[in-house]
Amino acid sequence: MNLTVLKIENYPVASNCYVLYDKSQGNTCILVDPGSENCDSLERTLEEHELLPEYIILTHEHFDHIWGCNYLTNKYKCKLICSGKCATAIKDPKRNHSLFYNQAGFVINHADIILEDVDWKLKWRKYELDFIRAGGHTESGICFTINKYLFTGDSLIKDLKTVTKLYTGSKSALKKTIQTLESMKGHGYVVCAGHGDFFDLDDYNLNVAYGN
Repeated sequence: MNLTVLKIENYPVASNCYVLYDKSQGNTCILVDPGSENCDSLERTLEEHELLPEYIILTHEHFDHIWGCNYLTNKYKCKLICSGKCATAIKDPKRNHSLFYNQAGFVINHADIILEDVDWKLKWRKYELDFIRAGGHTESGICFTINKYLFTGDSLIKDLKTVTKLYTGSKSALKKTIQTLESMKGHGYVVCAGHGDFFDLDDYNLNVAYGN
């Protein structure tokens, strides 16, 4: 198996969208956190690699990670995956913070697959995605692994303290999340965060997430 992970910067607010695919398994792909208001850059990438989105995974509800979802699900008929709390929050322009960004706000229509309903696992081609509850940045947050990649959203960002001051953020919940991530060291995971660069989990000081 040859899983490829491409990183695309969302805009106008900079955050990371990821495209996951394995051409040996077909031309479908998974999108993670497509947060661009205009999806042109992402669509060019999909066209260049001849890919069709099958799933969109949201690590949490904030607008800079979800903005492209309505357009993409309408065009490609792909299924949106997130936690139950995220599925509720994306329908609220205050909870997804879009209202505070441009005073207009937006909502995402609906989620198709709720992680609690599938026991926090997803089979995709020959891969298995394992999802993890990841509170701290927001109560709806998740992380997940596929192959040797670990997607952390805004729960863990390289060289930055994790933000816990937004709605439903929690320092105590973040502590549990970081303890879980600490237990995952030693397996060679490459972290794909919601902002910034890829980095190796094994070599990273997770206390940075607390501001230490």
